[in-house]
Amino acid sequence: MDKNRPIHSLDDIFNDPDAQELLVKKPVKVKSTYNPDVESFKEITKWVKKHDGREPEKTHDISRMTERHMASQLKGYRSHKDMIDLLKPYDELGLLGTESKELSLKDKVKQEKQDFNSLNDILGDDSALFDNDQQTINSKLFDTKKLNETKKEQENKPKNKSKRKHMTNFAKYEPLFKKVQAELASGARNLVDFKSNQIELHKFYVLNGQLLYIEAIGSEFENNTRSSADVDARVHVIYENGTENTPLRNGLIASLYGSKKRHSYGKIVTEPERANLELSSDDQVTGYIYVLKSESNNPEVKKVQEEHPLYKVGYTNGSVQRRIANAENEATYLYGPVKICEEFQVVNINSEALETAIHHALSNYQLDVDIRATNGKIIHPREWFIADLETINDVVNRIIAKLKMS
Repeated sequence: MDKNRPIHSLDDIFNDPDAQELLVKKPVKVKSTYNPDVESFKEITKWVKKHDGREPEKTHDISRMTERHMASQLKGYRSHKDMIDLLKPYDELGLLGTESKELSLKDKVKQEKQDFNSLNDILGDDSALFDNDQQTINSKLFDTKKLNETKKEQENKPKNKSKRKHMTNFAKYEPLFKKVQAELASGARNLVDFKSNQIELHKFYVLNGQLLYIEAIGSEFENNTRSSADVDARVHVIYENGTENTPLRNGLIASLYGSKKRHSYGKIVTEPERANLELSSDDQVTGYIYVLKSESNNPEVKKVQEEHPLYKVGYTNGSVQRRIANAENEATYLYGPVKICEEFQVVNINSEALETAIHHALSNYQLDVDIRATNGKIIHPREWFIADLETINDVVNRIIAKLKMS
């Protein structure tokens, strides 16, 4: 605009040829936002299109791990209302389904794989039973915000990492692990944060939710890593899933010690003490898991018992004796008297969720017949299992221990 031109009114401004350029509204730059869940869902959609509408599967094929991850993500998106609401505008293939509701724990479990070959399958599966409900679908495993912190933690770790391998003689150690799991479940052993700079021979620890045993510690030697410690040793470690490796002691200590900033520590498994069975003022009894045997005279029930062990697994918030007092009049107890075989006090764990986890793990043993009661009613027993007592006890102890270690 000409600074020498006199301006007497607004018309003088708007009639100035230079004013047109000055008064034109400049386009506003639109800020683009990046949401990792949206991008991941778009990748899943692209994958489904590429594979002619086939959804990704939770395969154990190591060459298809990307597909497995996509399947887990999609399952998670479908079971969280906030994710469905967020991703609905991008759901061109209808992958999210028509209902946008939060699924209950039992509904999530029903949608999961049921044909487990072993207890290790369920404990190793990324089941909703072991999800942390406080976490979003954008798993921390793929959160790069912690990259620099993690990178620093890795700097002192040796390059020649020891890889895990399956043990050929794990049967020798399996009873030991089962005993510790049972003691963790009963409260005879406890878990405390690992805040030490040493590990001890023949002791148990928990790393990333898995129980491990220090079977041997080799001779010490000087190392050449950046670690402040200049002496190291190889350690023979055995894990509850039947694998073993021989990491460097300092590396294992660093992994157990975790991160102060994240308050993430491995755990030390305490030695068994009777005193630990006494509850502290901070403990809360949340219920009881019980195992019952039917003492019914019903011929159909007796026929099943002649061919298979038969037990009911359930839970109650109060007394087990009081819960079964009216067993002969309730379908869930097959309209007959029952005998208490096992009773597990549940402390600081949601006992209903625990019952669901146990039923999930025992799904291959579930009794799948209809029984006619002596009163003529047809019973559809779904909490009775044709598994022996040792198997049931093992499942209960391992799952309680797993929930405590998670």
